[in-house]
Amino acid sequence: MRGMRMIEASVHNKIINGKVVLWHYVEDLSNAVEWYSNILGMKPTSNIDVAYFFNINENTKLAISNRFKVSESLPKSATLDLQSDDIFETHRILKEKGVQVEKIENPIFNYHEFYFSDLENNQIRVHGFVKE
Repeated sequence: MRGMRMIEASVHNKIINGKVVLWHYVEDLSNAVEWYSNILGMKPTSNIDVAYFFNINENTKLAISNRFKVSESLPKSATLDLQSDDIFETHRILKEKGVQVEKIENPIFNYHEFYFSDLENNQIRVHGFVKE
């Protein structure tokens, strides 16, 4: 039975490698790249004609893309949800940078979250798990 699970895991890893790209569509690509660079404290690591990519970690990238150059039918934005190891510090830093952040909510157990908006009023959630 254990060997069967290993085979299933191996097949699954060949289909999905664990790398994720979060696509976030904006109207003004250059302003959005500048804003996200400032707010996230990182620069894009690569780009193509319609998108800039920020490495969040070795398996996750954030793609900021000009949706109007790609296709009018693409969604404005999916929910961009960023996880923080210290949600209270992240909230403080964003506030210091002049970002209009909502108050931190604690909807369940040790899970906390807050929202803020980018330059085009796309809502972004930041969440974290507070160690008690």
